[in-house]
Amino acid sequence: MLIQRIGCVRIRWLAALLLLAVATGSAAEPSAEGLIIVHAGQLLTVPGEPPQERQSVYIRDGRITSIRSGFERAEGATVVDLGEAFVLPGLIDLHVHLTTNPEPGGELDDVTRTGADLALVAAVNAERLLNAGFTTVLDLGTGRREHEEAVFALSDAIEAGRVAGPRVLAVGSPLSIPGQSRTARYRGDIEAVSGPQNVCSGADACRRTVREQVKRGADVISFYNTGSLLSVPSVPMTFTEAEMRAIVETAHALGRPVVADGGNTAGDASGINAALRAGVDSVDTVTYADEETWRLLNKTGAWFVPHLYAVVAAVGDTPQTLEQGSMGWLPRPILEFLFALKQEVPSAVDARKAGVRFAFGSDPGVFPHGENAREFAELVGVGLSPAEAIATATTGAAAMLWREAEIGSLEPGKRADLIAVEGNPLEDVRALERVIWVMKDGRDHGPLR
Repeated sequence: MLIQRIGCVRIRWLAALLLLAVATGSAAEPSAEGLIIVHAGQLLTVPGEPPQERQSVYIRDGRITSIRSGFERAEGATVVDLGEAFVLPGLIDLHVHLTTNPEPGGELDDVTRTGADLALVAAVNAERLLNAGFTTVLDLGTGRREHEEAVFALSDAIEAGRVAGPRVLAVGSPLSIPGQSRTARYRGDIEAVSGPQNVCSGADACRRTVREQVKRGADVISFYNTGSLLSVPSVPMTFTEAEMRAIVETAHALGRPVVADGGNTAGDASGINAALRAGVDSVDTVTYADEETWRLLNKTGAWFVPHLYAVVAAVGDTPQTLEQGSMGWLPRPILEFLFALKQEVPSAVDARKAGVRFAFGSDPGVFPHGENAREFAELVGVGLSPAEAIATATTGAAAMLWREAEIGSLEPGKRADLIAVEGNPLEDVRALERVIWVMKDGRDHGPLR
């Protein structure tokens, strides 16, 4: 009898617990408080795949939780109804210069502008980039500490929500060799305050410089693998292969991808090929390449990052148009070297034919920030389809940054970086120049037009 009574008690307790669960079942469901639902007429979740019609993107705490068919609502949730707009992942630009603008007198900036002044310049440019649909950017720096400190400070302020702007990843200051800058012929005391900062010679010194740059806050490491476009004279290869390997190995060991930033005007591909053999993750500003370049790019899987709109905007068709444009303040020998940038276009055509991987980097600072999306039409012009061009600034750029688990596509668990555009960019890639709404990390930055 005792066992029977104990059994009855257990059954009654179980029944009570079941009733309680039924009664409070709705309370166990996640609350709609803090939930955001975005209605998209067309939704491109993963560039390269077809868009889906009439989708609802569920967002909580800055991340996507689910994507559902139809326009759904939930009591207490915030609904962002974009109607029939085309929605896609926030764009990523792998080559920006936040502290610079295409203004006359730029050569004096290094000795007149303070870090505080540059931070204000960068903040204005960052907001322009966000409004243009770029939710993540990589700042490639200038080689000057004041610029580096301004960008690092801005990145922290944006992350803390104090300033509106894209997610800013930064190299700080690129690595270079002695005598590489346009300031190389300045008096020593003047170059000390206006020349590049991360100068190293020898593999051990370059390893140390990489470690120090990471300590200062670099998310990515960059080095000039050829004579820079702003160098006199330009040379096809700067660092030795041993130095390049030391840079890449040290950066990778510290979890940082590496950019080889070229701009070689000497008509020789040895510098870019050496950088690829060293294991860099991307090559930027490729003016001269050869068959070995394409073979190495395909073998290593490194990303090819051209700046085609920068050629159109800053260089022009003749040396005279360059001289009269935004870069006209530079000395004539450098303007002559800059005109060689036009070689980037045929290099990109050859890269496309060779089947290498493209990623997006437009180089604003040479042209006004916010015009970055004009690069897409230039990419289509060298042979990419609109879908492929979009992928360069989403899945491709995210992979180059080693952040494909966080950004680059719209999937549950990823950051809620979404933009809406006027028109279908898969049919007309210039629709990406008509951004009408931006969300970054689940924060709605409102309709833009």
